[in-house]
Amino acid sequence: MSPVSIQAPLQVTVVLSTLVAISRLHGVVLFLLKLISQSGVMKRNRWLTGLLLPLVVLLTSCFKEDERVIPSRPGDVITQVIEMQPDYSIQSYFNLNSGKVVGTGFRNTWDIGISCKENDYTLILNTSRFMKVAHTGSDFFEAVYTTEGFEWRFDESTADPAGNAIGKWWETTVNGPVGLNEVLLVDLGIDADGLPAGYLKIQPLINTLTKVVSIKIAGLDNTGERTFAFSKDSAYRYVTMSFDDGQNASPHEPVKTAWDLQFTQYTTLLFTDDGEPYPYLVTGVLINDSLVSAVMDSITPFESIDRNFAEGLLLSNKRDVIGYDWKQVVGDVSSGNVTYIARPEMGYIIKSADGYFFKLRFIDFYNNLGKKGYPTFEYQKL
Repeated sequence: MSPVSIQAPLQVTVVLSTLVAISRLHGVVLFLLKLISQSGVMKRNRWLTGLLLPLVVLLTSCFKEDERVIPSRPGDVITQVIEMQPDYSIQSYFNLNSGKVVGTGFRNTWDIGISCKENDYTLILNTSRFMKVAHTGSDFFEAVYTTEGFEWRFDESTADPAGNAIGKWWETTVNGPVGLNEVLLVDLGIDADGLPAGYLKIQPLINTLTKVVSIKIAGLDNTGERTFAFSKDSAYRYVTMSFDDGQNASPHEPVKTAWDLQFTQYTTLLFTDDGEPYPYLVTGVLINDSLVSAVMDSITPFESIDRNFAEGLLLSNKRDVIGYDWKQVVGDVSSGNVTYIARPEMGYIIKSADGYFFKLRFIDFYNNLGKKGYPTFEYQKL
């Protein structure tokens, strides 16, 4: 049977009406082209071909490419043990996506660190050593100082800038950063044996032109004066320095994109029954606050937490959002005769450095030999 011949005005009306109706349906437009081509209409109506093809090209060019959707199928539940040692001497850095410890170091190898953010010169203390600082209000470095009569401050474990013990020691001018040159007294906390490590005085300095930060260091009586400079690297959150040897040759932390969780001892504020704050060394987990966020949920059953649930939560990037109280202490704290019991009802929802959601809960603090300092947790990619 010969194809039915359609008059030009009717053809134009039908084609244009159809194209408008399906302008958002890419596949149907292509199907229409094929159908008309096979029907022979285009062969007999070259003027229609000249009208239809540019119009279809215009419409199809407006379609967005299909967006790549990352599969949200949950991963397996994985059990992980982190080695900190019974004396908590090891700091470990863990990547949730790879399931690997990507860095370890002894907590007593550094004293002070500097932010690697551009135009930020914030200094942090190694709070795993119970370090603290006092402001003298003076820029006279050569003076002989004592430790009496000063207010001592610790870095807050949240990493909130308002709780930074050293504070903003520089000011920004049109010519660049200028140091205030205040002398600070530093309590070095405790050494590897748990004994007092002594005191030093320091003076943070900055070169306005090069923006290089250096730390002038000496004993309170001016003995052993030396100056070490920092070399910042934007691949890291912080780079660290030892007051004895200068900047650590091997960065203490891995690059900031490589890790999510830090297992460490650190200083935080606890409160008496009367509400009075006091600093205390605790053992727990700090997050990579440059790229990671988390929240604790002790109400929703761990098995019920899925990706849809996680995406509806408000997460926090406070360093200690996971913290230390995922375990409870049973026994006599004053004598040290205590046992740590994990609290698996406390679930943590974490958005990792590479953008994935995980859920995590702690199930133990001991290894299979009964030694403490081996946090054990279950986690799952959502």
